[in-house]
Amino acid sequence: MKTINKTGEPNRFGAFRAAHPNASWEKDEGSIEEAFRCCSARYQETQQQLRTDQGNLCAYCEQDLLSGTNGALDDCRIEHFHPKSKQLPGEPNWGLDWNNLLAVCCGGNQSRVVNPEERFDTEPENYSCDVPKGNKILDEIILNPLNLPNYNIWNFRRSTGEIFVNEVLCLTLGLDVEVALQTINELNLNSPRLTRFRKNVIDNLNHRITESLKRGQTIEQAISSIAISMLRKNRAGDWPSFFSTIRFYLGKQAEIILSHPI
Repeated sequence: MKTINKTGEPNRFGAFRAAHPNASWEKDEGSIEEAFRCCSARYQETQQQLRTDQGNLCAYCEQDLLSGTNGALDDCRIEHFHPKSKQLPGEPNWGLDWNNLLAVCCGGNQSRVVNPEERFDTEPENYSCDVPKGNKILDEIILNPLNLPNYNIWNFRRSTGEIFVNEVLCLTLGLDVEVALQTINELNLNSPRLTRFRKNVIDNLNHRITESLKRGQTIEQAISSIAISMLRKNRAGDWPSFFSTIRFYLGKQAEIILSHPI
């Protein structure tokens, strides 16, 4: 999970919310009222804006959000951080609160998703992100990526790809360590599917560093060169998948590059 800086709400979203402030996100059976998802163009524009704001990474696990082809489903959907159906008197319409919307991956539970051999898991206990989160109110239980500081509070085990909390940094920044730990657990960010992906990222980084050393670069030169090439958005505006894993592995050089982007 990395920091998300949101831009303004998209046009169709804002227009619909202004015209129908109390509308539902999805149409109830038998209802004659228009719901947000009644219009696919409105939904797609909103999803695309979220993907753009997030650099096309899942708001929770940082996997890249793929569009489906040849009948496959997108590995992307809109998630409500606070459940859209949990609205108490006096609270906002969570379904249409722009700051409550995030783009996430399908969490491994869609068999028809693009690249199912990598992105689908047959074991429900291995699902991640919004799937185990479900309809639970976790506002005070887990971290919200919109409220994260621009520091990497996550560490990763190089041998397994597991994510864990940088407790010292959390305490320095005034973040609740227990909430950070619960974020990993509630979103199941150490599911075998995700740890495998992160381990592959780390192995690839290690291979690139080794090859650079063979060409005569120093370890610092090798890491700096890789940080420059990877820790930036591509031409499409996408961050690299598992950004925080890369940031952790490249260490000090990563922070230098991120502090002084080229």
